[in-house]
Amino acid sequence: MATDKRQRQRARRQVAQQRAKATETRGRIRSRGVRLALIAAVIVAAAVILWWWAQRDDGGGGEDATVDDVVEGDGANTAPDSVGFPDLPPPPAPGAALVDEVTPCPDPAGPPLRVTSFASAPAQCLDPDLDYAAVFDTTLGEIRVALDYAANPEAVNAFAALAGYGYYDDTAVFYTDPDGGYLWGGSPHTNDAEDPGPGFTVAATEPEEYRQGQLLWSSEGDSTGQFILLAADDFLASQPVSGLTSLGQISDGSLSVVLDALALHVDDPETTYGGRPSEAVVVNSIDIQTNDSTPEGSIAMSGCPPADGSGPRVLDFDGPQPMCLDAAKQYTAVFDTTAGEMRIALDTVNTPVTANNFAVLARYHYYDNTLLFRTDPSIGIIQGGSPRTNSPSDPGPGYTIADEGSGFTYEPGQIVMARTGAPNSAGAQFFFAVNENTARLNDQGTYVVFGQMDAASLAVAEAILASHVDQPNNSLGGGPEPQVIVNSVTIEESG
Repeated sequence: MATDKRQRQRARRQVAQQRAKATETRGRIRSRGVRLALIAAVIVAAAVILWWWAQRDDGGGGEDATVDDVVEGDGANTAPDSVGFPDLPPPPAPGAALVDEVTPCPDPAGPPLRVTSFASAPAQCLDPDLDYAAVFDTTLGEIRVALDYAANPEAVNAFAALAGYGYYDDTAVFYTDPDGGYLWGGSPHTNDAEDPGPGFTVAATEPEEYRQGQLLWSSEGDSTGQFILLAADDFLASQPVSGLTSLGQISDGSLSVVLDALALHVDDPETTYGGRPSEAVVVNSIDIQTNDSTPEGSIAMSGCPPADGSGPRVLDFDGPQPMCLDAAKQYTAVFDTTAGEMRIALDTVNTPVTANNFAVLARYHYYDNTLLFRTDPSIGIIQGGSPRTNSPSDPGPGYTIADEGSGFTYEPGQIVMARTGAPNSAGAQFFFAVNENTARLNDQGTYVVFGQMDAASLAVAEAILASHVDQPNNSLGGGPEPQVIVNSVTIEESG
């Protein structure tokens, strides 16, 4: 196996050297061609001037047409100007520097400020008993990667720590190569391959084989900290990148985002080594998420979560929630938000499945630290419930639930399930009906109402809706300003 690996490495180096040699040769030919073209142009120009003066002395006419023809000919024979190759966006503002002998683990709640320079590798920050995912929030959509901590613990831990410090926030995908089938990014200082990196390296373990959907990370050398997302099995880096190691596998549902980015590729006219997207593809952030691998926290739902909320946070499930609410009791969902508290009595009589689904997700902390990402005064609603993307594009909990009825009418104070135009497509997103404009949704009547807030809570919702601002980059119009964070949703039980 080791011999095969060395053969593959040797083959890749030979191909890269051949490409580099070919590029150098083309450069010399191009330079020689440019010099010859300039000499020819001078000779032609001199001949034209001499001819024109001769015609002028002979009193001949038609010189304007002849000269115009020559100018037109010169333009046709000149190589087209290399316009249209997209510029890279500037790198984000420099982050802070840490000078600790051992870099401390980032705060799970987020750093007080972004850090992009480190004096040392991070401490051990990941729990070997947990499963982790890296969620890339990009301008083209979410890319979710299941991290393989067991295979490369040091590299995965370092990558996760950098993500936790906001190292990759607002960085661009600076290179695409459809032939090699990959995207390249992760350079916060320069937004290109010359980035100096975070300031530390870790041991690299090159994969025995490359396959579609891998997240590769450069853990040593000049390109430390940069990442590559593979969209094809036959990967060959067409520019120098060192110390590549595999961090994990892109989910099937996220691979389309990588393919979309490659579809935007524009060739670099100065090199055979690929190019970049025609529009900026920016990594807004990388969130490191975890699921507890114990039975209570696994996606293979073995039972109901603890009623006191002491269970783990879970975002992925293999099917709809079991019935965990007691029909003889009353339940209240208490939203603790940065704009104030909202209390909502859940309707377990008319919509028991929907109320139960929401309550169980809340007890699994599904809604903790999420945004109320949308406000729309025209239809009087506030929308939330997207832990991965804080947008309508969130993939949801992994299942949908059946609609409990139709023909609903909408009034201020209700909590309502959001869904697509297809029946039985609700999963976790919700919206609050805040004012009389929600009656505009009555002609649809397909969004299931499953609770009602009290008057004090409605006042908080009205204030949030009143803080709406239009957001050009928000496909649904806008959101509250300042942002409103749902710190937690607690389910109280009585009766």
